[in-house]
Amino acid sequence: MSIEELTAFTSKERILLYLSDFLHMDERYELPADLTQESIAFGTGVQRKHLSQYLDDLMTEILVIERKAHIHGMKQRMNGYYLSAGGFARAKELRMKIEQIVVPFTMNGTTSKTKVSEIDDATSIHLSLCDIVREAIQQGRLDMDDLETIEDRRREALEKEEQASDTYRRALMTAWRDGRVTATERFLVEELRKHLKITDEQNKALENEIIRKLAQDHMEFRRIYRTVLEVALADREISGPEEVILDNLRRVMRISRNEHDDLFKEVELAVCGPPGCEKDLQKEAMRLIKEQSQ
Repeated sequence: MSIEELTAFTSKERILLYLSDFLHMDERYELPADLTQESIAFGTGVQRKHLSQYLDDLMTEILVIERKAHIHGMKQRMNGYYLSAGGFARAKELRMKIEQIVVPFTMNGTTSKTKVSEIDDATSIHLSLCDIVREAIQQGRLDMDDLETIEDRRREALEKEEQASDTYRRALMTAWRDGRVTATERFLVEELRKHLKITDEQNKALENEIIRKLAQDHMEFRRIYRTVLEVALADREISGPEEVILDNLRRVMRISRNEHDDLFKEVELAVCGPPGCEKDLQKEAMRLIKEQSQ
């Protein structure tokens, strides 16, 4: 009877054990948030800075599958991870082995010999085998009072992750607000990323999300600005006050001078026609008048 039997399981084995609770994920369009790196890290107790490498190793061994998918409760698509058929076979062996291990389990101040498979039934919350292994590694013991707080600790950890992600997203939005990031902004954002422990995958996903949003916003701004130009050019000229209004609008919508020039040419061509068309129209009108007067 020894807790060391549980603490001897490797990080990769704990990942397989954790993912073994999620069946038929390859058939689902949307994956649960439990299959993101953040959740896997908490569920297994594996440090985030090492998790990616372990997942890469397991994917190389064709035990874990990585898929970019819609994640429940999240705005952007992210990578989700679940077991292959081979991964489930390996995890099944681990589960059978762990369930039969007898460990010291403390409940109401009394410690007794208990099979791991019986611990979940003794608590008021659902415990996975991975929860039990992780607690044995992190706490060095299995105590009912500790185990009963797992859900609260998981919720607090994920809320902390979400807060860090929101803070970092706002910083990225500020850095990208003018469509580009300076060297100084990049340095500051990188320092914040390290402080908040934002992973490379999170950073890439958030940055792509922001760039897409900015691009969509910019296209909408271009559309609005073009419409305003059409109204301003309806009388075939832009007066002084109209120039001031357009310039202010251009700055607010972050339309560059070059974009303004291109849009102006497009609108001018659509409204006024090609250069010289007005003179051609005048000549044609004079010709028709002369014909009618003869």
